[in-house]
Amino acid sequence: MIVTPILSVLTHAAVAATLTAGPQQTPAPAVREKDPLVVAAEGHVHVGELGAKALFLEKKLRCNCGCGLDLHSCQFQMQCGTSPVWSARIRDMLKAGESTDAIEAAFVADFGQTVLMAPPATGFNLVGYLLPSLAIVSAGMLVGLIIRAGPKREPVPVPEVELTEEERARLAAELKHLDEMESPDF
Repeated sequence: MIVTPILSVLTHAAVAATLTAGPQQTPAPAVREKDPLVVAAEGHVHVGELGAKALFLEKKLRCNCGCGLDLHSCQFQMQCGTSPVWSARIRDMLKAGESTDAIEAAFVADFGQTVLMAPPATGFNLVGYLLPSLAIVSAGMLVGLIIRAGPKREPVPVPEVELTEEERARLAAELKHLDEMESPDF
């Protein structure tokens, strides 16, 4: 649920980059000569300014057939009965001179905000946009505090032992014997 707004924003950014960057595929020469603004998306050519606006809207609206795809993808992948009707409606509204915002508002008025691939960043929808980053920052701070605090290790007090002269001599002899055993023979 939370991933959907992020993916939708990325999809819209990619579509906007496609619209501003120009064609990604070279269409047929006859189409190229007729209209300089040609947008190719997924092998399907949208010609002219109306085609670019139609593609933008098709990528922004979710088909309500249950596939979860945007209108453009559903039309060519799922081949449902809804997406061609909606695409024709978008083209007719664009030909009538309506703006993309007005067409989007008309779809929202008819089908609710669920028709949008990315819900508007207002009201309770802000939770979906801000919660993932807030959760990541909070988890990072918690891990940092846990690591920084760490287990508190108190130094173990070493009892001081008084050795007699006989014990000192024996300890020195044992240490010398240990050094001789560990020393190399060269």
